[in-house]
Amino acid sequence: MTEISFEAKTQIYCESDLMHDIQMAAIYPDSKTFVDKKLKYTESEIMVKYEDFKRKLQDDESMHFLLMKFVDENFEDGDELEIWVPPDFTSHPSIVDRIVDSEYKQWALSLNEVWKTLARKIKEDVKIHPELYSLIWVPNGFCIPGGRFRELYYWDTYWIVNGLLLCDMKQTARGIIENIISMVNRFGFMPNGNRVYYLNRSQPPLLILMVFNYFQNTKDFNFIFENIDTLTTEFEFWMTNRMIYFEKDGKTYHMARYFAPSQGPRPESYREDYEIAHHFENSQEQDIFYTRIKSAAETGWDFSSRWFIKDGGSHGSLRDINAPGIIPVDLNAFMHANALALSTWWIRIGNEEKSQRYRDIANEFLRGLQEVLWREDIGTWFDWDLINKKHREYFYVSNITPLWTGSYTMPKKHAATKTIQYLVDNHIIENDYSIKYNGTPSSMQASKEQWDYPNAWPPLQAFLIQGLDRTNQRTAQIIAFHLAQVWLSTNHKGFTNYQMMFEKYNSLQAGETGTGGEYLPQTGFGWTNGVILEFLDRWGRQLRRNSTDLNRTPLRKKWSYTVTEDNINGFYCT
Repeated sequence: MTEISFEAKTQIYCESDLMHDIQMAAIYPDSKTFVDKKLKYTESEIMVKYEDFKRKLQDDESMHFLLMKFVDENFEDGDELEIWVPPDFTSHPSIVDRIVDSEYKQWALSLNEVWKTLARKIKEDVKIHPELYSLIWVPNGFCIPGGRFRELYYWDTYWIVNGLLLCDMKQTARGIIENIISMVNRFGFMPNGNRVYYLNRSQPPLLILMVFNYFQNTKDFNFIFENIDTLTTEFEFWMTNRMIYFEKDGKTYHMARYFAPSQGPRPESYREDYEIAHHFENSQEQDIFYTRIKSAAETGWDFSSRWFIKDGGSHGSLRDINAPGIIPVDLNAFMHANALALSTWWIRIGNEEKSQRYRDIANEFLRGLQEVLWREDIGTWFDWDLINKKHREYFYVSNITPLWTGSYTMPKKHAATKTIQYLVDNHIIENDYSIKYNGTPSSMQASKEQWDYPNAWPPLQAFLIQGLDRTNQRTAQIIAFHLAQVWLSTNHKGFTNYQMMFEKYNSLQAGETGTGGEYLPQTGFGWTNGVILEFLDRWGRQLRRNSTDLNRTPLRKKWSYTVTEDNINGFYCT
C-alpha cells in the first residue's frame, strides 16, 4: 500500500476530540456542516482553548449549549467560494440549434443558464491561508454539483465537463480538468473531492475518460501530450492501491476493487458512522467497518445493497457493508477503458514500451470481465463476491457498464441481444418493449438506501442508454432512444414543476426527486444537467414533446418471440 502524504490534513477536520464532541452532540443536523467551516484562529490555538474549555466544563447537561457557543467563537462559515461567470459562456450554445422541439430547445437554454448558478472560483484567501480551511485550493473556476456539495467532486465532474463542452465552454471544461490534474500532481491521485477530509479515498476513476472526451471535442492532442505523465500517475495509483489477486475455476485473476483503508469515521458523516460502528463489540471490528464504509463511499454509490454481504446475499444493512469484498463490474470496465486510452496515447507520443504495457493491462481487465464477471446464461455481467466466491446475481444498472465502455470481445449483436433479453427478464422493459419506469432504478431492492430502488440516477441512465446505443444494433438503439425519451420527459416535468434539476429521481413518480440515504434530496445539479444535454445532443433532432404517457407506450404492437441475433437488426418501431 503506497503511503499518501496528506500535507493539508488537520486534526480538527479529520481526527480530534473536538470534532468527536461536536459531531456527537448533533449541533448540526448534517455532519458535513461543521467540517466545512473556517477556523477563526490557528488549529493549535483552538485546540489549546478546547482543552481548557473541557477542563472547566461543570456538567454534561450544559454541554450542547456551550459547544455551540465554542463553535461560534472559534469557527465561521467557510465562505470560500465566489460566484464566477465562465469567460467562454454564451447565451446561445450550438446544441440549441440541434434540438427541434421548441420546449426542449428552451429547456436547453435554461440548463445552459444553470451553469452560471453552479460556477464558482475559490477565493485567494484559501491559497494564502490553507491551514484555516478544509477546502483544498485549485487554480481554476469549476462547477459545483449543487446543494450541500460545494466543492469539486471526482466522478460528478465527468458529466459536468461533457455538459460544458456541449454548451461550447471548452476553455472552462479544460480548466476544470486541469484542477483535477493539479490534485493528482499534489496527492498522487484524485480524491473524492477537494476537501482535506476526502483525502482518505477516491471515486470512480474517470479523469482519463474526461480527457478523452475533451480531445474528441477539441482535437487538442497537445493537452494530452502535456499531461500524459499525470494521467498515467492517476491510473497507476489504482493499479498499486486498488488491485487484488484471487482465484476462480483454478485460474488467477488480477482485478480492481474499491478499498479505502483508514481509521475512524468519515468526518463529513462522523456521527452516522460512529453510531453504527459501536454496534460492533471491539475496536478491531469497528476499524474494519470504517474501512468498509469509506470504501463504499469511494464507489460513488453511497450507499446501496450492492455493497451488503450478509449470509451470502445482499439483504442486509449498513452494518453489513463490505465493498472491498466485491469485484465491481463498473470499476473494472472503467479501468479497461482507461488502460486502452493510455495505450493509444503513448503509441502516438512514440513510446512503444509504455503503449504495450497498457495494452497488456487492458487485455488483462478484458479477460477478467469476460471470464469472471460475464454470465452467458443470464446475459449480463455481475459483480463477484470475493467472500462467498460467487456472482452477485442481482439487478444493478452497473451490470451493463461494459456496453458503455466497450469492454467486451463478443460481437456487438450478441451483446445487444443478451442485454435486451436481460432487461425484459427484469421487467425494465416489457415484452412489447414498453418502458415500465420513469428512469431505470439503480436496483430492484428497496433497502431505503439512496442508490437502491426506486431511485434512478443520471450516470446510470447514461451507462444503460448510451451503452445500448453504442452497440450500433437497430433494436438496441431504438430502445435506447425511448429510454432516453422517458428520462428526458421526467426530468423536464420536474424542471417545469419546480424550476430545478434533482440529483436523483423517483422512478415511480415522474418529475419527483428520489429520497433515502444520509442527507436530504439535493438540487442543482451538475451531472443531471450533463446527462440531459448529452441525450438532447444525441437525439434532439428526433425528440418531440407530447402529452402521451411515454413510459407506457409500446414500442411494438406485438412481441410473440424472443429477440435473437437473427432478427435484432430487422426490427423497426411501429
